[in-house]
Amino acid sequence: MHPAFSLIFFTGMAGMAQGMVMSLLVLHLAGDPLPSHFMNYLAFPIVLLLLAGGLLASFFHLGHPERAWRAILMWRTSWLSREVLVLPSFIALTVLAYIYSWQMGSIPNWLWMLLGIFAVLLWVCTAMIYQCIRFIQEWAHPMTMVNFIALGFASGWFLLMTLFTIWSAWLPEQAIVTSQNIAGVTGFTGFLLLLSLTLKLWIWKRNRSLKPKSTLQSATGIQQGPVRQISMGMMGGSFNTREFFHQQSNFFVANVRKLAFFGAYLLPVTLLVFAASQASLNLIIVAFLVHLLGLMAERWLFFAESNHPQNLYYQRIA
Repeated sequence: MHPAFSLIFFTGMAGMAQGMVMSLLVLHLAGDPLPSHFMNYLAFPIVLLLLAGGLLASFFHLGHPERAWRAILMWRTSWLSREVLVLPSFIALTVLAYIYSWQMGSIPNWLWMLLGIFAVLLWVCTAMIYQCIRFIQEWAHPMTMVNFIALGFASGWFLLMTLFTIWSAWLPEQAIVTSQNIAGVTGFTGFLLLLSLTLKLWIWKRNRSLKPKSTLQSATGIQQGPVRQISMGMMGGSFNTREFFHQQSNFFVANVRKLAFFGAYLLPVTLLVFAASQASLNLIIVAFLVHLLGLMAERWLFFAESNHPQNLYYQRIA
């Protein structure tokens, strides 16, 4: 598939916002209250900025953005329609939680639970948009949803820890990350990243072993001897040739895979180890920026590696 940057940005940033909300919920359930000023001036504004930015970006890969509202009409059968309903609801709940935090100084437990439920629902809806497409084998597997949730939670927790670091540097008297707890905070982040990496390596291994269910023989009904296509199927480009193949070389894809492997997972973990050993807050911020770049590469690969059966007809001539 040919991934639009707006789609990469939306799935990456919205997933990170969901992961950050879930991280705040985990800390709330653990009885670890955060400073109200941190929640009001940094945490919730960043979550809302990511969600609003992701929502805005989602309009850019639509052919007719002015008709986007019509997507809700198919909510009974379409996961995309359900996502269109769940995302604004999640944003509205986040705004309500922000108001509670600003006005009352705390968020009710029932609202925390709703935030967690809708964060998970949004992951499910987004993942099922792709997982339910049975003829794209790379997506039609439960690990698609697992990857969305695992990487979203890991990136969200990583963002929250980075905000802890920035807040601690700005206001040392209200520091959340200190030299005493930096090892624990970075250690849990590293664990989440390594867990996500393990899942991703399994997915990559599975995708390499997939065999196309459709071949030139099955498509044409010609079973005798090898069938070789000597024409692309049409003289010029079309919507199909632009949208269902990424038009990049194998060399480019291999390098993006390396960027995802090292940038999203391995290099941030290494930097976090150094940050913990040296009690360096700056290294945590650098590690997150590297992870952010790798996350965009991972999102691109997720879409680009999906092999649409129609490419049998619109294939390139070797």
